[in-house]
Amino acid sequence: MSHSRPAAVLALLLATGFATAQSGPQLHTAFPPGGKAGEPVEVTFTGTGFAGEEQLLFSAKGFTAERIGDAKPDPKADPKAKGQPVAVAKFKVTPPKEPGVYDVRVVGKGGLTNPRTFVVGTLAEANEVEPNNDIGQAQKVALESTVSGVISAPTDVDYVGFKAKAGQNVVVACLATGIDSRLSPDILVSTIDGKALAANRNYRGGDAVLDFKVPADGEYVVRVAQFAYTTGGPDHFYRLSISTAPWVEAAFPPLYPTRATLFGRNLPGQGSEPFYRPDGRPFDTLLEFELKESDEKLLAPRRGTLAARYPVAPMAAMIDATATPSSGAPGLDSALALLSDGPRVLDNDKNGTPETAQALAPPCDVAGRIGKKNDRHWYTFDATKGDVWTVEVFAERLGSQIDAFFLLTDEKGKVIVEQDDGLDTLSPNQFYTKSDDPGRYRFAAPADGKYRLLVSARDAGIQFGVREQYVLRIAKEQPEFRLAVMPVTPHMPDAGTLARNGAALFTVFVFRTDGFAEPVTLEAKNLPPGVKCPQQTIPAGQTRGTLVLTADADAKDFEGFVTVTGTAGKLSSDARPFTVTWTPTGLQANQPPPNVPMLTRMDRGPGLALAVRGTAPFLLTVAETGAKVKAGDKFELTVKVARDAQFKDAVQVFSATPPFGPKPQGNNPAPAAATVAADKSEMKVSIDVPANTPPGTYALVLRGVAGAAPAKGGNNARPGPSYPTLPVTVVVEGKGK
Repeated sequence: MSHSRPAAVLALLLATGFATAQSGPQLHTAFPPGGKAGEPVEVTFTGTGFAGEEQLLFSAKGFTAERIGDAKPDPKADPKAKGQPVAVAKFKVTPPKEPGVYDVRVVGKGGLTNPRTFVVGTLAEANEVEPNNDIGQAQKVALESTVSGVISAPTDVDYVGFKAKAGQNVVVACLATGIDSRLSPDILVSTIDGKALAANRNYRGGDAVLDFKVPADGEYVVRVAQFAYTTGGPDHFYRLSISTAPWVEAAFPPLYPTRATLFGRNLPGQGSEPFYRPDGRPFDTLLEFELKESDEKLLAPRRGTLAARYPVAPMAAMIDATATPSSGAPGLDSALALLSDGPRVLDNDKNGTPETAQALAPPCDVAGRIGKKNDRHWYTFDATKGDVWTVEVFAERLGSQIDAFFLLTDEKGKVIVEQDDGLDTLSPNQFYTKSDDPGRYRFAAPADGKYRLLVSARDAGIQFGVREQYVLRIAKEQPEFRLAVMPVTPHMPDAGTLARNGAALFTVFVFRTDGFAEPVTLEAKNLPPGVKCPQQTIPAGQTRGTLVLTADADAKDFEGFVTVTGTAGKLSSDARPFTVTWTPTGLQANQPPPNVPMLTRMDRGPGLALAVRGTAPFLLTVAETGAKVKAGDKFELTVKVARDAQFKDAVQVFSATPPFGPKPQGNNPAPAAATVAADKSEMKVSIDVPANTPPGTYALVLRGVAGAAPAKGGNNARPGPSYPTLPVTVVVEGKGK
């Protein structure tokens, strides 16, 4: 399929009169990282690249924000330090009356920033007040309060004091990972004379949660510190809540739609199931909890969607799931309920041996849990020779901490397959999808008969309990795909800023299941006036592509969300937006990205965040609309650079479409395909096509980067302006000589 580019679009893209653009801004912190529902709070935003006229973009409606302080460099920042000086912008934010977890971004002349989490709670709010480094200096707050603070140095310790009455059950929750913080908190509750009562760390990710029954009327203190005192700084912020309100530990079964039983602390009920807190007390149980209307409205799940309150990592990015209902209580934000077409089956917990295997009638979704030490669950089902089933276990992707596996045997116990950690990786660092969940398995029954499945966990001897849930899915094959879209920068927090007379580039990842290998055509919906999405296709079998958006010369300033959709025949899927959360410590723009997975999470909001700001300082175009080539050969394109009168730099030209273009050497990024000198406006660029490239039609995008990379150690925390070309259709026709 060919791609046409109307003459009017080309004329527009080649127009001159650009104003020099800024490189995109970054948001480091928003403090405090939350507020009380409906009550105004002053929030300080720090980052780089703020260029004036800053506004806020939240992931949901209902917020109001009034700027009360201009963006300016932090006077305490060391001007000789590497990176751009830290900028500050202050706002009075009034959250909506509905509690929840949201994203906030800063947008100004320099463009749109990456998101940070902003929590809207129900408790009284306070900010940390120093000095609070010892029990005697503990900051006094009332019970039913949330304190926002920062562990500013590795040895920093914060104490918060409160009064409680004998018999009360107090829940202390310290959010960190759940709000984009780098802190791994270690929390401890003690009496004022130092007697320890309860402690916790690594409850879920870096968050910490504990509860304790108050032994006597009096004062108590919570100690917050970085585990092992290893790190600290402005990015080590936290939200510490001290409350007697219900805390939901788990909801079973982790399937939607279904009636759920809640387990937790301070719930209005007692159950008989043997799940215990660390101190030996049983968890409270609320049996057959039914969704409230507000929960139904919040979740509103449908096939092909993923809705969550807690940050979702790429490993769980492609499942269809929703946040587990919590009846308005805090907690459980990291757990997901798998969307199920049914039938839905509960594990009977009497199937610990092959002889007592629980009979199933596929297709079905089976909800179970590793509830006690060394739990093993056997299932059996009938199959006819030639039947094809997909077998999959969801655990880590739903919020469980177990390392699940499954074993498939015939009726006599002969092992057909033992399936452990999934091997799928869509990207080695930017979008790392490898999971401890076993990989999806295609089972073609070799003969009529009964077959058995064992589901357990490698760490079942030490990792078990009420939260260690799983879903076993046995289903017919259903070829499908899911999409994720994110800024192209592989190792830095970034966002979609589109300059007038320019273009913005995004990476799109395709997760293909059950043999789906068709081309996927991309389109963007809800675009503002003047913004266009040229026709683009991810070729058959490919797991990665690019998306280019363009802006007219007269496009108005815009900040909001757009929907990116992929279609293939009758199949359609909306892309889920993701962002790298933090730049690796000490990494500069001129350095190659590290060969390690980045911390990346799914954005909150109705789609891909986008801003239209500024005008491109240069425009990179390709004279040809397409090319034909054999795998292993090269082809040439004529690249043209149209510069603003104020822009005098050379432009490096890179291939933005793997695997076309020069190959990277070792851990270094791929080198430039060419450099258009400062005194040149056109040149031929040679593009390599790897010999193992499958035949097909590809959409090649080139990317122009302003100037040569700065010297190593240079004072530049952000790359220079970068703008892509429109896609060029490349037809690969087989192997060359």
